[in-house]
Amino acid sequence: MGKRGPKAQYGTRETNGRLSRKKNDVTKRLTGQLDQDEREMLRTGVEARNKMHGLKPEDCRDVRAGSFVGRLAMTGEITPQQYEAAKVYLEQYHEMAIAVRSPRQPGAIDLNATKGGSGDYENVPKNVAALSAWRAATAAIQDRQNQLKGSGALYAALQYCVLEDQELHHLIGWLREGLNALARHYRIGDKMKAA
Repeated sequence: MGKRGPKAQYGTRETNGRLSRKKNDVTKRLTGQLDQDEREMLRTGVEARNKMHGLKPEDCRDVRAGSFVGRLAMTGEITPQQYEAAKVYLEQYHEMAIAVRSPRQPGAIDLNATKGGSGDYENVPKNVAALSAWRAATAAIQDRQNQLKGSGALYAALQYCVLEDQELHHLIGWLREGLNALARHYRIGDKMKAA
């Protein structure tokens, strides 16, 4: 059974027992409460990342720990240039999906969500630019795939590891190859390091 009444508020009190209304005390109380609430909200996510991925608690709060490619970047299995290329590729994919008005990827169900398309119907130049950028990125991947004479799985590695965020360790080699091709295409970092 739960406790009755509001949660007890902590802070400096006046002689009559009320919380202090001095400006410094109120500010201190509010910022402390925000920090405590933020820590409480993040605790579940940090514990889940620690348990699921075996990360150290101090690494769990890093933004990169939220994706498979980010965790690879944290452990040094891919370079920072490759990680940056993966972020740009993912962003271009989302812009292309909006431009062609594709259905949203399955995720958490929100019964209160507004249904319908999310496309920007009037911004034709933006949609054309998004589609041309996506086609250029896929052409760069295809060029590298052709250099490998069809023996690689670059598209599969990028699809599953970057776009769908699945942990498939057997595709890391092909993921590196695909991200190197994208890093060269996007001109990210030193060309020798990305190659």
